Amino acid sequence: MPLPPPINPQQGPPTLPRVPLEQIDVQNLSKEKIRELYRSGKLPTSESIVEEVFQRATKIGSTDIHFEPIEGELRIRLGHEGILKRLVSLPADVTESVMSILKTRATLNQFEKKKPQEGRFSGTYQGESYDFRLSLIPVLSGERAEIRLLRKDKNIARLEELGFSRSALERIQGLLRSPKGLILFTGPGGSGKTTSVFAAVNAIETPEKCIITVEDPVEYRLPYASQVQLPSDRSFNFADALRAILRQNPNVILIGEIRDAETGVVAAEAALTGNLVLSTMLSTDAIGVIPRLANLGIQPFWLASTMAGVVYQQLIRKICPECKQEAKPKDEELAIIMPSLQPGGEHFFCEGKGCQTCGGTGYQGRTVISEVISISMQFRDLILQNASTIEMRTEATNCGFQSIRVDAAEKVAMGLTSVSEFVRVLG
Repeated sequence: MPLPPPINPQQGPPTLPRVPLEQIDVQNLSKEKIRELYRSGKLPTSESIVEEVFQRATKIGSTDIHFEPIEGELRIRLGHEGILKRLVSLPADVTESVMSILKTRATLNQFEKKKPQEGRFSGTYQGESYDFRLSLIPVLSGERAEIRLLRKDKNIARLEELGFSRSALERIQGLLRSPKGLILFTGPGGSGKTTSVFAAVNAIETPEKCIITVEDPVEYRLPYASQVQLPSDRSFNFADALRAILRQNPNVILIGEIRDAETGVVAAEAALTGNLVLSTMLSTDAIGVIPRLANLGIQPFWLASTMAGVVYQQLIRKICPECKQEAKPKDEELAIIMPSLQPGGEHFFCEGKGCQTCGGTGYQGRTVISEVISISMQFRDLILQNASTIEMRTEATNCGFQSIRVDAAEKVAMGLTSVSEFVRVLG
């Protein structure tokens, strides 16, 4: 299949005719028949197929697209509300040309197929501008691509709109009143950390404050802040930018993500010099962030002096209000959730039956579940002593800390989400 001419990533792809993907799906049509169409030139071009995938993904609000070459086919799945759904399975013959088109859009090396590559490009779909982040890795059957979809014109949400429980919201607002220190929004990939940290910056913005951000790339435009975007040629990194920012006399510094030891150390230095520093970080829980930062090379006395608090969060699907109904959970699911429910409280278990509004899933939209740690003086002493996570958890609990499982269980008891969704997300 001939490759399309290169396009300028800034201009976006050309307008192409819509492609009925279902008619070239190897699960609907035999591979032999599709290969015959491919050889005769009757199969839609790979450019048209890729464009149709983007059209459908943006139309349903997908967060990512996965191009997965597996034995005998190229499977394409869309990520929506934390769940992957198969869109189409194409014949393996088109894999190389599809990957070539993605590389062209992201201006990556067309001939490199044995090393991971990362790139980005922009486009307009459904009348909205998007940034696409492309990640390529070599696999047994070729190259696997994952694309993150980010809306450029997405408005910054308010903290009160994200779904934090009342107690978690009050603790976060208390942290944000600190004039200095390091506040981390943590969680697994795709857990809404970036949305939360920008909502936090929005909540503390005033005309008197100097706010500077350093990001890779800039995801939200802040009219009141100076935003630094790391260059694509990597001529300087997070740590270099932070050292320069400290000479600009900021009040609040937002770091897109702490990814390595150098960034973590400079972030701690920034907080130690009297700035309020907000950032995100990958983690599996709130308590575990402390030893992880120590493992990155940040000295315990720095952590004890600079840490203000940690917000750990995940996203959980909400039951569709159009098909919501009472439900009786399975015994094994009840056994998992019961230890996290308030004893003697009223439990209102629900599920979504599935309807046209939610596409038959029973869920519509997602909300935050979280756990928040405020670093007390006793907690600082434990950090200095390199105490175990068990000792830290005990101290945090004594100060009102509630685990994310308790927060999620409360949302189940309120009928906001289901027991099965609790089990899926938290196990």
